[in-house]
Amino acid sequence: MKNLVSILILSFFALGVYATVSPRTKHSINENWRFVRSDVENAMQVQFNDADWSLVSFPHTWNASDAADETPGFYRGIGWYRRSIQISADKQDKQISIFFEGANQELELFVNGKSAGKHLGGYTRFSFDITKLVRFGEQNIFAIKVNNRHNENIPPLSADFTFFGGVYRDVFLLFTNKINVSTSHYASAGVYFQTPRVNHQEALLEIKTLLTNGNPTNTKLRVEHSIVNSQNKTVLVNSKQIQLAKNTSEIPFLQTLIIKNPDLWSPDSPSLYKVITRIYNNKTNELLDEVLQPLGLRWYEFTTENGFVLNGKPLKLIGTNRHQCFDQLGNALPDEIHVRDVKLLKDMGGNFLRISHYPQDPVVMEMCDKLGIITSVEIPIVNAITENEAFSKNSIEMAREMVFQDYNRPSVLIWTYMNEVLLRLPYKGDSIRNKQYFQSVNALAQKIEHQIRLDDPQRYTLLPMHGNFNDYHEAGLTQIPKIVGWNLYQGWYGGRFDQFDTFLDNAQEKLKGKPFIITEYGADVDPRLHSLEPQRFDYTQEYANLYHEHYIKAIMERKYVVGANIWNLNDFYSEERENAVPHVNNKGITTLSREPKDTYLQYQAMFSSQRVVNIGGQLWKIRTGIADANNSCKQPIKVYSNAERVELFLNGRLIGNQKVINNIAQFEVPFVNGANTLEAVGLFQSEKVRDDLKIDFRMIPSDLKNSMGTFNEINIMLGSKRYFENKSKATIWLPEKEYQPGSWGYVGGKAYTKPTRHGQQPASDSDILGTTEDPIFQTKRVGIEAFKLDVPDGEYTVSLFFAELQASTSSKMLVYNLGNEAIDNTVNERIFDVSINKTNVLPKLNIASEFGGNTAVVKKFSVLVQNGQGISIDFDPVIGEPFLNAIRVYRNY
Repeated sequence: MKNLVSILILSFFALGVYATVSPRTKHSINENWRFVRSDVENAMQVQFNDADWSLVSFPHTWNASDAADETPGFYRGIGWYRRSIQISADKQDKQISIFFEGANQELELFVNGKSAGKHLGGYTRFSFDITKLVRFGEQNIFAIKVNNRHNENIPPLSADFTFFGGVYRDVFLLFTNKINVSTSHYASAGVYFQTPRVNHQEALLEIKTLLTNGNPTNTKLRVEHSIVNSQNKTVLVNSKQIQLAKNTSEIPFLQTLIIKNPDLWSPDSPSLYKVITRIYNNKTNELLDEVLQPLGLRWYEFTTENGFVLNGKPLKLIGTNRHQCFDQLGNALPDEIHVRDVKLLKDMGGNFLRISHYPQDPVVMEMCDKLGIITSVEIPIVNAITENEAFSKNSIEMAREMVFQDYNRPSVLIWTYMNEVLLRLPYKGDSIRNKQYFQSVNALAQKIEHQIRLDDPQRYTLLPMHGNFNDYHEAGLTQIPKIVGWNLYQGWYGGRFDQFDTFLDNAQEKLKGKPFIITEYGADVDPRLHSLEPQRFDYTQEYANLYHEHYIKAIMERKYVVGANIWNLNDFYSEERENAVPHVNNKGITTLSREPKDTYLQYQAMFSSQRVVNIGGQLWKIRTGIADANNSCKQPIKVYSNAERVELFLNGRLIGNQKVINNIAQFEVPFVNGANTLEAVGLFQSEKVRDDLKIDFRMIPSDLKNSMGTFNEINIMLGSKRYFENKSKATIWLPEKEYQPGSWGYVGGKAYTKPTRHGQQPASDSDILGTTEDPIFQTKRVGIEAFKLDVPDGEYTVSLFFAELQASTSSKMLVYNLGNEAIDNTVNERIFDVSINKTNVLPKLNIASEFGGNTAVVKKFSVLVQNGQGISIDFDPVIGEPFLNAIRVYRNY
């Protein structure tokens, strides 16, 4: 007993002394880098003068502005960073590594004028050992050359997101002893866990530790693993000895442990253990290195019969995809925004995140572990491949980086590759060459699948495909991964909502036994746009509401659909897109600045474990409409809730008590002019939960002629069924209507629609130059004869809005429209006169000739109305048909 006590005291002393002072140190070197966006000769040289370069800090991208401006394209080329770093003389017995969390997409590091290493690929982490290049006790010049050019040998070749260039994640220096847990293996922790058996009684944990001995002598070591539970109590310590040969690296050392009565990890209870790996000199008991890694114990299965089963319980996986960009920052985000995004998903009630289309910042993975978000992680092979050995080699290398860097994450259950890889077929029309391409894609998929299963035999694999079942099946891709992913947009890019259900059932019939994940589904929402008559491709919140209401019901009804990821958690930059918000994909359920759209509120009511009452239309604060006989205007309001019933109050008066059906209670609200306060009260069994929304309603009198004192302004979009709120100008635009005496409206003509192979689009999706109010100019009335407003006498400012949407342009067709390509409807020439109250104010107006196509033009006039004449704007054709996009009338006096 005495000897045992002595051993315990000695062990405690060793842990107490050495665990308080870590033998490895890691710190960021993000600040004070000199930067230039060009290729500069000899920029790696120590004596190079960079005084005229700009000063930046990491995370940094050089495309934050030019990828969102009106000039097509963005800079894809070379940028240089330089910095001087002092490394003290007391570090000269250390191994020094530099870690990059991400740089897009080709990087070479120079230290004191010499190359320290190169890395290909913009989304995985990497490290270089720079020990031999460092000058201790002196300043060291670090120079980084980064290139985000298109490179046919590096995925992605193309994608529906912007390829921001730069060192856009953190950079660290790591100092370790020469004997260490290896830092060189795919920039990973050097410690890998497998849990081949987990149940409620025990968990079998296999640990592989990679060891490095940079010393010129053999050394006897003791490798110790301490398992610490979520209450910070050590539940198990395992220690073994190893003789480590001199000048060796990445030597595997295996240990097996059994944890009794384990705390299991799940979305509802994300219990995390910490595994602390320590290396001791067995002779001196000196602590040489230590590494901490998270450990989550769980078992799981994906089947078509029971869906996804975690720890013996069925669980539907519902969540989103996520892109790593933010309003005006591009992809160069601080940790806090990454953290915020995962919390947004958790607060919504989501339990599933597809890390698309590339590995993301380590803090994203850390938060998924901590909050219980199940993830799939993906390498960025998107749309197509290059049929050569270099592309294949880089793809497999990326897959291995992805797997080893997040190997120990309990949140990661799926490794993913090849998103929509047959979307952009390079040999369409050549059946023989196309078949060869299918074979090349299949061969690469087989290689990646084999490598992933070799490196990590426990997790599942996933290949996301777009809705062309026959191509993927013919190419053999539906049989390779363990799970098939489908990116489906029926009812958005074309077709009807119910075709989503039909596609799934038909595909499952042909792939019996293969679990499905709906890896993408969604509809674009410009949160400024609304409609009481929503249409496909109108970019309104209301159409997206209908879309998601249908899709989520179909998803929940099918067990073989084991999970689903909305596209996307957030709006994100996609430079080639035009649409209602140019250069942005608006399918996010939150905005670029993370304001929740209605879709987020709906899913929160469906899946949150909290009591939820959310009034829809949170981002529509200024409304308008035409007064009825009671001087009110009824418009629908949805309340998203998991209560049994919801009461809705308007300005303190109860206007309805509705049963909640499919997490929605619907009301017709009689808005009044001015301030309107809505209060929704969710009636739960034991309490009431409230939500409120303040709305500024700007009533349009039904009788303009007799509206003296009540009419101030009106903003109307021609050819449109949409409302448009401009928050920065605090204005609201309403849809057109036909003229009626005493009121206002158009005379003659028809609403412009954009013809496509899948029907008419209700608005143009082209980028309108010279404005940020694109939706105002993306609809029009063609062949209009007049626009009349029977306003009272007074002085008015009349603004006429024009943009020629049918002029010949060189706009690039987006492959992501998935067959929704426009049909040519260009107009050669259009000339017309515009008169206001019989005065010709715009003779022989030719918008396309004078200003070009898709360009915003606003003509403003002062108009004096007398003798009850109102305002009459007449359009007289000279060549072709006149048109008008929008009109604004403001009462001065």
